[in-house]
Amino acid sequence: MSLVCQDLHFAYGGNAVLSAVDLTVEKGAFCVLLGRNGSGKTTLIYCLAGLLHPQRGSVTIDGLDLAGASRTRIARRVSLVPQEHADIFPFRVIDVVVMGRTATFRFAQRPGPEDYAAARQVLVDLDAESLAERNFNRISGGERRIALLARAILQADGTLLLDEPTNHLDFNNKYRLLEKIKGLCREKGTRVVASLHDPNLAARFADQVVMLSGGRILTSGDSGTVMTETWVSRLYQTPTRRVETDDGASLFVPCPSGEEKIGPQPEGLQGPRWS
Repeated sequence: MSLVCQDLHFAYGGNAVLSAVDLTVEKGAFCVLLGRNGSGKTTLIYCLAGLLHPQRGSVTIDGLDLAGASRTRIARRVSLVPQEHADIFPFRVIDVVVMGRTATFRFAQRPGPEDYAAARQVLVDLDAESLAERNFNRISGGERRIALLARAILQADGTLLLDEPTNHLDFNNKYRLLEKIKGLCREKGTRVVASLHDPNLAARFADQVVMLSGGRILTSGDSGTVMTETWVSRLYQTPTRRVETDDGASLFVPCPSGEEKIGPQPEGLQGPRWS
């Protein structure tokens, strides 16, 4: 079963943001969306979550067409961790995680012992059980990200959509969080689509990379094929070198100004300033 996006077009009023986007993500794959600010990454994430409705094209997740599906049916298939979140009332982390179940509850239904047991198990799986009784508003940004990821997993662990999951995280927590996400793909067959800014994180963790430029797909494919000096340079309009590390990983570093020339930016739509 697959997440399939076909010929997706989306505009805010008269401002076209996405055009002719085709994307397929299989079960167990970690797909990363890369692009500059305004490339349409966040808009695409919200279309895949069924929260924005494209003017043309379709999104199906494991056979479910989001256009005609109820929010409850969608919530059982896919969960979203947004880039920003407001402070939550001073709940315990375990209570915040349990909120993931409420998306599919009947009216006035309350979580029971089995829901709390499932929430605690997700925290155990993420090596974050020690957070369970702590106040969500008093833990670090990295710990909050883990808690919100746990909530999303409890809601629907089949497909996770993550909008800039490493935003505001320090060096250590960026890698820690992405390692946990990668583990979900390997061990549970979770399908993950995440927007990132850093090509080095994409090169290290992604199975599949989609490069967005001006609301169009510049290129896409498996990480080893797409993550090259040429494509990264074109995507960010910055001459870039690929450096191999001793453990076989790749790092992309900008070249000094004027050292190399890059080709023209591909023609595409002009998205909003931020994405």
